[in-house]
Formats: sequence, C-alpha cells, structure tokens
Amino acid sequence: MKKLPAREITRRRSALQKKQEDLGIGFSLIYQNVDRYYLSGTFQEGVLLLPTAGAGVLFVKRTLDRAKEESFMEEIRGFRKNREVFDYIRDMRLATDRIGLEMDVIPASIYLSIASHFPEAQLVDISVEIRRLRAIKSGLEIGILEEGGKRLDGALQAFLNRLRPAMSEYEIFMELVGIFQKHEAFLLPRTRMFNMEVLPCTVLSGENASKHSAMDSPSGGGEGITPSFPAGPSHKKIRPNEPILIDVAFSYGGYIVDCTRIFSFGRLDGTLEMAHGVSAECHSIFTECVRSGMPIPDSFKKIHDFVRKKGMSDVFMGNANFIGHGVGLELDEYPIIFDRYEDTLREGMVIAFEPKFVFDRGTVGYENTYYVKAGEAVSLSCFPESIISL
Repeated sequence: MKKLPAREITRRRSALQKKQEDLGIGFSLIYQNVDRYYLSGTFQEGVLLLPTAGAGVLFVKRTLDRAKEESFMEEIRGFRKNREVFDYIRDMRLATDRIGLEMDVIPASIYLSIASHFPEAQLVDISVEIRRLRAIKSGLEIGILEEGGKRLDGALQAFLNRLRPAMSEYEIFMELVGIFQKHEAFLLPRTRMFNMEVLPCTVLSGENASKHSAMDSPSGGGEGITPSFPAGPSHKKIRPNEPILIDVAFSYGGYIVDCTRIFSFGRLDGTLEMAHGVSAECHSIFTECVRSGMPIPDSFKKIHDFVRKKGMSDVFMGNANFIGHGVGLELDEYPIIFDRYEDTLREGMVIAFEPKFVFDRGTVGYENTYYVKAGEAVSLSCFPESIISL
C-alpha cells in the first residue's frame, strides 16, 4: 500500500493554513474522514488539529498503529475522548479566538462540545475553503484519475460481452459490479451531502429512468428493489428498442470517474436519438466554454439557452438544477455547474458534465468526467459516447 507523499500532504496543509490566516483562524479541527485523509494521508478515526502556524497534530482513536504506518504526519497521538484534544489545545496555549470547523458535515454533538469547552471562541465554518482547495487536483491526483478512466474503459468494454436481451436491470447491475471488482474499483463511492447514498453504478431502462428519487440527479432515480433503498436497478426486464442508462461512479485509488452511457437492444425512436445528439452538442459547448475561460454561471446560461432554442427545456435534466459537478475523493465536489457558482473552470479542476434528457419512456444523453489542462477540457474516458445498439 502506497503512502501519500509527504510533500503532497505538506502542500495541502500549507494551502489550508494560508486560508486560515486570511480568516484570522488560530487553528482548525478536521473531523470528516475525507478531509482528514486529504490533509494527513490516513482514514483512521480521529481528528486533525491544524494550527495556522506549525505542522499540526493528528489525534487517532482507532487505529493508532495503522495511522502511523499510513501517514507522514510528524506528530500522531492516541486519544479516547475529545476532552483530551481540548486539554492539549489549552496546554499548548493555542489561540482560541477563532476556531475553524467543517460545519457542513460535523455532528451537532461535536459542535456543541467544542462550543462548551471554548465559550470565548468564535466558531468559523472552514468547509468551503477546504472544498475549494480540493477542487484543484494535483498532478498526483490527476494521474490516479487517468488510470481510473482507463480501467473504466476496459470494464465497459468487457461489459459489452455480458449484455443479453431480456436481462433485468438488477442482473446487469450484478454483472457490472463483478467486472468493476476485477478492475480494482472500490464499490463505495463517497459523498459529502447529508443523507446522500450512492450505488457504484445505476442501471435504468425505459420508464424506470424517469422515476425520480430523493437524490438530486437526472439519473439518480429508478424503482429499486426495496423501500429501504428506493432507487437504482429493479427486477424489470429489458425490452427491445428502449434506452438502457448506465451511470457509473467508478472509484479507483479512492478517486471517482463519473460516466454515463446509453445502450439499447435495437434502435431507439427518432426523438430519443435526436435528444442524444443535443447532449453531444452541449458537451461541445461546454468544452468551448472551458477553452474561452467563461465564468461558470455564463457557461450554465449558454448551455440552457441552447437547449431552449432546441425546444427541449421541459425534458432537460429532470429535477436536477445543475448540469455538472466536481468529482474526486467524493462524488459531489466543487465546482458545481449551475448559475450561482461564482468561479471559472480552472487548471486542475475535474468536472463530471452530464447533460441528459428525461422522457417518460426513457433517458438519453451521456456524461463524461473532464479535467482542465492548459485551458482544454480533457475527458478521462474514451469509451464511445453514441447510443450503443446491440
């Protein structure tokens, strides 16, 4: 098992410390698993104390030995209760005027505990700064994502040989899961949003793709097989001449490549084929927006204007209010491609762009994960984007 290089971790921590300095924060307490891994190199349970000046301390509840094996942090300590971390802060006389916390994700019990132990402190949300730092991927991260894209292409190519008429959505799902495992995919895509749960792949055919769920996604619906998880593939059999949507969150080395492709047994009707072509044109507009350095809200508007001129706004993106999102260690990262995200698509950003058209009889349109390199949007997957008729 390879450790994250010490220089990578140091660079990340230094970048966050600069943000803390700008906000007048004395130190941050990082509890969330992915953020703590990003800044320390280990997922072991605990909390990272990151002062604005200094290397920081990783407190580990379990398992201390593994944390020391996995992380290059200079100081790693065991602890059992948060009070021990708070006592350390007092013993080291760290400034407690302003304390940074990931307020979008930490439990209320932790927040209230910190507030009660440091009543003089102003608790400051540091989550946006962390997420914006993570939105810019390093060369190391891009390399992992590129390898993930190659493995995804190989998995989808192998999958073509397994598709048979009259299979059920769930049977296709099981085939995909088995193939992903052979390509060393991690089958638990991580997400940040509260209560958001995601399968490693979604298989939706015909009208099932238009059955929405609680997930904010144009292809996050489906019948499912149980009310305890009412989304995703069902036992519905695939019929001829209907779209089969396969949406994949392929996680390799912890990093996710998000990809959607459309398959069918036989030809789809002309409206569905035309809509898939409009999706391809949206991808072209998006890549041109990246090339021109257009702000994200303007890019969002340009694509929506194009779809409206095509007369397809009423079926565009289902209930979702975005057309793309960042991916990396989590599926729902920054940036978000919608009209209120004030930024441009910059070097190192990785975006899953997914213009889809949701009809009563099925969904079409494809999704690619792009990374921004030298002003160009480079796709991480090379698998064919057209409707694949079998």
